Amino acid sequence: MTAPSGRGLTLTRGRSHLSALDHLRSYAVRSVSVPDAARWSRETWVRARRSGRLPGWGTAKIAVATAAAYAVANLLLGEPRPVLAALTALLVVQLTLYQTVRNGWQRIGSVVVGVLLAGLLSSVFGLTWWSLGVTVLAALIVGKRLRLGDHALEVPISAMLVLAVGSHTQAGLGRVYETLIGAAVGVCVSLLVPPVYVQPAGDAIGELAEEIGQLLHSVAADIAQGWTHERALDSLRRARGLEGAVGDARRALAEAEDSLRLNPRRRAAHVPETLRSGLTALEYSLIHVRVTCRCMADRVYGVPGVDLPGPEVRRPLADLLHSAGDAVKAFGDLVASDVAGPARDDAGLRRAVLRARALRDAASTAMLVDAREEPAIWRVHGAVLGHLDRLLDEIDPDADAAAHAINRLVPAASATALLPKLSTAGRRRFRRPVCAIDPVRPERCVRAPAEEV
Repeated sequence: MTAPSGRGLTLTRGRSHLSALDHLRSYAVRSVSVPDAARWSRETWVRARRSGRLPGWGTAKIAVATAAAYAVANLLLGEPRPVLAALTALLVVQLTLYQTVRNGWQRIGSVVVGVLLAGLLSSVFGLTWWSLGVTVLAALIVGKRLRLGDHALEVPISAMLVLAVGSHTQAGLGRVYETLIGAAVGVCVSLLVPPVYVQPAGDAIGELAEEIGQLLHSVAADIAQGWTHERALDSLRRARGLEGAVGDARRALAEAEDSLRLNPRRRAAHVPETLRSGLTALEYSLIHVRVTCRCMADRVYGVPGVDLPGPEVRRPLADLLHSAGDAVKAFGDLVASDVAGPARDDAGLRRAVLRARALRDAASTAMLVDAREEPAIWRVHGAVLGHLDRLLDEIDPDADAAAHAINRLVPAASATALLPKLSTAGRRRFRRPVCAIDPVRPERCVRAPAEEV
């Protein structure tokens, strides 16, 4: 036994006599104070109000729909255990009202088709091992042809369950009734305060722009410290890893659009056109960033340490990358602001793009080499600067190739707006092959703008 330590704990072999529960309680008291808990709850409530996602609302909605479907089916059908109605409600209720209605129709169709197939084939062939195989094969084919989605497998399941029961008519009708009740209850529960997920889509696009900007900042820091092949490959891996963020933004935007379909609250909220075109611009920007990282890795591959680019080349390129990251972040803030409230002024984005273009000119001068003496380096430097310049074109409100996310005068993006406008001489040059191939209708070159490019 050791003497008391004077800190309120009697130690034996260096361990406390307190129980595990006392340790947990003391840790919670030390780590989470009352002001911290109040601030956490307030921030959680603010995030829930902005995003429309109440914590635990989706789980509670599914549980309520399942229990209500069981009770309603028991009341209407008199079945002692209408588990199929509860199961249908459990599977039908989704995040948005449109998804719930779509899943409900798919499940109803799958059950009805399965019951009809089972009744038809069993009356002709009876129940044998080969008739069961034929029924399942026919049910799978019909389910695929009807495009029942995830519920296509319910067609053979319903057919087999009906075949397994002696009274096909009674069992089939009971299964259809329970499915109808479960789907109807699921839709009715989803109608209770249907959520709108527009704000999460804006947040996801803003986070994507933030991650791309942070990546450009980290690449700029690596270039400033030393342009090596290992660091360039690490930057390329991080750029490829952002594909997951692009997928998250796509899903969030699709979810926002689905949340407004069939929603009684759709008049109070809308998905701005700027979100779709802004996401497109960020996807193209990420492609340019990834190719830039690939070119920078190729530039220093197999180059001895004494021949690596010096500070006079690395510093201007790092400044350009850092400034491009600032411009991408400003673009994301501008696009996401259309959801939270009135659109912000694009003056900050214009200043960031102008600064990046000025630094691009400085980097071009610093990276200039003789194309005849060093053609490989000249090509790589040109590719790096060219992709960074195209990245700026995607987010520049004054560029012809920019997405319409920042052009409030254009309501929707057109297909030809994604391509840079050619000069008059360039258009004539591209028109000549079409007119030579089709001399009977030379006016076709004028009436088909898509063929000009």
